[in-house]
Amino acid sequence: MPAKTERGALLTLFAVVGCLWFGLHAVEYVAARYAPLAAMLPLPDGYGLAMLLESVPAWASGAIGATVWLGLLGSVLLLLRDRAAVLVLSVTVLAALVSLVWGGMAMIDGLGTLGGVDVVQFTGSLVAVAVGCWLFARGAKRSGTL
Repeated sequence: MPAKTERGALLTLFAVVGCLWFGLHAVEYVAARYAPLAAMLPLPDGYGLAMLLESVPAWASGAIGATVWLGLLGSVLLLLRDRAAVLVLSVTVLAALVSLVWGGMAMIDGLGTLGGVDVVQFTGSLVAVAVGCWLFARGAKRSGTL
């Protein structure tokens, strides 16, 4: 069992990785949704959610948005060592799983790539990071680090 300071350092590392991961997607989400901001922050071709978000049904778009924003909130709460991070990240996992269901449905329909984004890889990576952050937050809460 690592010492409490080592667990705290690991908690900080997970929180920073989560903030960077979901923060990048939050910037990308804002750029995809708001054209004036997209003009100020041009992304390279094949890297952007604009076409993907325009092509998905509303429920899947909502799930992707919820995953990104709740994941960022949960990661910030984890960084602040707030126990609410576990609850927020658990809802993030549920939203990410809904987006993964859409990714699987899109792949079955032959829409494996939208706007240069592989939908299964994208939604799968959202699930993987959300589950990783949630599991670590849950473990930290149980061990008393959080």
